Amino acid sequence: MPLDRERMSLLLDYYGNLITRHQFDIMNQYFNEDYSMNEIAEEYMISKSAVQDLIKNTINKLENYEKQIKSIEMDNKLRNILDEMKQENSDILNKYIDKIEKIL
Repeated sequence: MPLDRERMSLLLDYYGNLITRHQFDIMNQYFNEDYSMNEIAEEYMISKSAVQDLIKNTINKLENYEKQIKSIEMDNKLRNILDEMKQENSDILNKYIDKIEKIL
């Protein structure tokens, strides 16, 4: 399953509390802890195809949340603006940059 593990980790960070604990645990094992589908299937005593289906359906759910809520997109935009502000190298801007970075 050729997926961007970094993106999936981000989606889990942002929207993991919107899926079931079972979905979160399996997604976390697969994308963050590098478990194979076979290892996950054995641990949960389910078939590999059940793991594949769960991962596929949960990815769709997480991507749909991002499509609607756009937290990652907004975070990226804010970080880009902060990077531009940092290039200005103004004491006043730096004060606000620090405050914003603490929030992010």
